[in-house]
Amino acid sequence: MEKVFLGCAIVGGGLFLLRSLMMLSGLGGDDNGLDVDVTDSHGAPIADFKMVTLHGLTAFFFMFGLVGFLMLRNDTKSAWLAGSVAMIAGFVTMFVIAKIFHASRKLSSDGTIYPADAIGQIGTIYLTIRPGQVGKVQVTVRDALKIFDARAHDETAEIKTGESVRVVEAAEMLVVESLQISNTHQQIEQ
Repeated sequence: MEKVFLGCAIVGGGLFLLRSLMMLSGLGGDDNGLDVDVTDSHGAPIADFKMVTLHGLTAFFFMFGLVGFLMLRNDTKSAWLAGSVAMIAGFVTMFVIAKIFHASRKLSSDGTIYPADAIGQIGTIYLTIRPGQVGKVQVTVRDALKIFDARAHDETAEIKTGESVRVVEAAEMLVVESLQISNTHQQIEQ
């Protein structure tokens, strides 16, 4: 039985180490696995993560083999007891690995800023918008100052460099209106 546990520890540990090195070097893609949804007594989700993955299975076999081998080496007379404790240790390890990967996925972000994210934001005209023409506006979106092509909401208006504007629409370019005009509309509505 010691040989079985030792074999599981060596193979599982080796594959776990190899898989970890591949992932760190960018060669190992996403570790897709079996989704696990944990809900409370009312059916509300408590946790949602992938429990059974290749990485989780290699960690399971590594810990299963290591704990089982060490228990038999420390004069545990029952192979059943060693196997049971090793199984529990393997499942706990697999659960911990799944939680670590789930937490690490939350840390990633693509960082893409879409023009639609600027709607409602206050910006400053960077390049004068002449009537019926396109200019440029600086807007802070997701804590980044960006420059977008823009046109005036009122196509007969000219908005000069340095004026404050509010973004009201976003399509191929931003549509802005001067804050002076925006404030006048709000006063009229009240």
